[in-house]
Amino acid sequence: MHRVLGQRHGRILAGDLTEGSATFSVTAVLPVVESFDLAADLRKQTSGLASPQLVFSHWEVRSS
Repeated sequence: MHRVLGQRHGRILAGDLTEGSATFSVTAVLPVVESFDLAADLRKQTSGLASPQLVFSHWEVRSS
């Protein structure tokens, strides 16, 4: 999952294991244009184990 987000210019903000379960939650930000087909790519790379939830958070200007 980290590789997929990295290839799409994403930044991981947090990652935490949900207590009492086998669920690992990752919070990341990535450019909107990079979010297209993200779900399919994550599922392919994780053999269907990852299921993303995309929420618009903010906008920012990135310097080159």
